[in-house]
Amino acid sequence: MVVNLSPLTHIEISVNDAEAAFQVLNKTLGAIKVQEELAALLGGEGAIDIHVGLGDVVFQFVQPKIYVGSWSDQLKKNGPGVHNITFGVEDMQKTREIFKDKGISELIVMDFEWDKIFPAEVMKPNPQPVVIMNTMDILGFHLELYEPFLKEGFEPLQQKYVTGYDNLIGDVSPMLHIELVVPDIEKTCQFLHDVFGSEKVEVEFAEFLDGEFSKVVHINLSNVVLQYIQPLAKVASWHEQLQKSGPGVHNITFLVNDIEKIVDTFKNNEITHQIFFPLEWENLVGKEDFNPNSRTVHIFNTLEKLGFHLELFERPSNIKHDYLFTEVEEWWNQKI
Repeated sequence: MVVNLSPLTHIEISVNDAEAAFQVLNKTLGAIKVQEELAALLGGEGAIDIHVGLGDVVFQFVQPKIYVGSWSDQLKKNGPGVHNITFGVEDMQKTREIFKDKGISELIVMDFEWDKIFPAEVMKPNPQPVVIMNTMDILGFHLELYEPFLKEGFEPLQQKYVTGYDNLIGDVSPMLHIELVVPDIEKTCQFLHDVFGSEKVEVEFAEFLDGEFSKVVHINLSNVVLQYIQPLAKVASWHEQLQKSGPGVHNITFLVNDIEKIVDTFKNNEITHQIFFPLEWENLVGKEDFNPNSRTVHIFNTLEKLGFHLELFERPSNIKHDYLFTEVEEWWNQKI
């Protein structure tokens, strides 16, 4: 039996200043605040909680005001970083049993006062708690899971994207992938396959990126692509992060329409490069379809503000190719 997940709900990040994190994404890429009532409930007295919509993703920035357990511990030990990634599950009790059988402990079990937002008559009796599984060492993030708590027929009208909007937010594509560093890719992928039925995706893309310094695998978790990096040499930022902080998210990746404009915008906001490097995309997409503006991939030094680096580049090809798992065609067609 595998755990069936909903599409991604949000990416939750421990930061020193949630408003500053929002301002970075707003000023550079046009992100906006979303789900403000929910954010106020989740933050409470212990933390400032800001939900930020960018592309098709919600980033939940958590700034502890007092000691709030694992979020505060992460900040103190490793600095800002992705704490957990959140999905819905069909049956929380069975899900908890599956994780227990796999030897995965529960980091946090939380009961929320959902009736502060939703009338009691629309809620299921005895709603299940939200559980954060202690999966950082195996996955590079903790996994937050919840069972829908509203009665059938009372669910809010679903917009196209989890942000609550029918259109993408800001000057980016849908999220391409979450890039993580782990010490043993095959162990991580086997766990994802066994528990969630995840499969390796974008195989051609991953093989294109694979090299003598690192092993690369792309695997899906529901509708999300996780790009796992296993350093093979003691060089580069990925190896440094693994040695310093252990498994975790290194960067989050989007496509942009005009990379030169974006680079200038980041520079004007005093955000420097963490690294930039050329890739021979024509070896992946073919010389006849290659977009020369995509040559350089830019990773920006946003870890201290956002809890992750931002990786941005232009689409390598001007036509549709099957090397991508993420649906970017609608966004691309709007740009040309």
